[in-house]
Amino acid sequence: MITVLAVSFFFAVHAWASEPATPEMTVNDAIQRALNHSNSVKKAAKSVDLTDYVREYKADRLNYMPTEPPGMPAVEATWADLLTANLNWRMAEKSLTAEEDKVALDACNKYWSIQQAIGNVETAKLSLKQAELDWQKASAYYKAGLTSMETLLGAEAQLSAAKAALKDAQNNLDKAYADFNQLIGLRPEDRPVLTDEIVFAPLEETNLNFIVAKVIEKSPTVWLAQQKVELQKTLENLMFYTGEYVTYKQRKTEVEQARLDAASAEDAVETLTRALYYSVRTLEENYPAAEQAVKVAEENLRVTELKYQVGMAIKADVVASEASLAQARQKLLDLKKNHAYLKLALTKPWAYQISAMQAS
Repeated sequence: MITVLAVSFFFAVHAWASEPATPEMTVNDAIQRALNHSNSVKKAAKSVDLTDYVREYKADRLNYMPTEPPGMPAVEATWADLLTANLNWRMAEKSLTAEEDKVALDACNKYWSIQQAIGNVETAKLSLKQAELDWQKASAYYKAGLTSMETLLGAEAQLSAAKAALKDAQNNLDKAYADFNQLIGLRPEDRPVLTDEIVFAPLEETNLNFIVAKVIEKSPTVWLAQQKVELQKTLENLMFYTGEYVTYKQRKTEVEQARLDAASAEDAVETLTRALYYSVRTLEENYPAAEQAVKVAEENLRVTELKYQVGMAIKADVVASEASLAQARQKLLDLKKNHAYLKLALTKPWAYQISAMQAS
């Protein structure tokens, strides 16, 4: 009896432990969980510690910091190593911040993707309900000789398509949860309750040139390219910074190449920023029409329900209006989600670029 009770208790505990968790979660909660769980962030933090250690080690090799190295190969090479190590350390700090930005952006995107997927499931359910009523109507009409076999087959095809669409929507929702849960450290079967709704808020700053300048000023890639220019300008005055003699032409060319790289980095950041800006503005221009489509669909449903109550419409008409409203709302939700994501990416395009590169 004791053995039976112990086994029963084990399975009861196991069943209870495997129940999906449903913690309530805001967007900020999701970001914090993702940052705490991210191995890439932890790795970037380790890189900061390592490069700081290397920098201090390189500094200890110099008993002094000469402002004008006396032309000794060993001294110049050690000095150049220290400058490079210092740049690597500062870049590791920038890389850590960029990685944190990427993880935060990814958390927001996956958070909103779940809400988007939930809406798609609800829309697919109404579309299936409409297809079922249409099929029942076509079947009844066909049996009464009031419609053709072609019409009945068309209704059956629409019903099959609606069932498949619902299954796809449910699978996409499960995938959205799995992707989100993996990011924040939950089990794939857990179903966190997302409490923050997607809010549409147009850009406050619409001066594109100002936005581009602000992004370039904060961009880690532009900063690194600019710092490499400064490093090469310092190394230009060191004939033996590699430990061997480096010709003046080579040192001069390296400075020019670094400047070209910096200009290219700025161009790339500007191009991406402008592209994100125009995408955001396009969504903002489309928002009033999508919002109006929801209002029209709501009014159509209201009128159809009134007609149904007085016998001027059938249940299938009401369901069709409900499905149309759900589709209009889903289109508005999709627009709001894309706008929120791209608007956030516009503030830190480097995070968006890292996410795009890792996704590909």
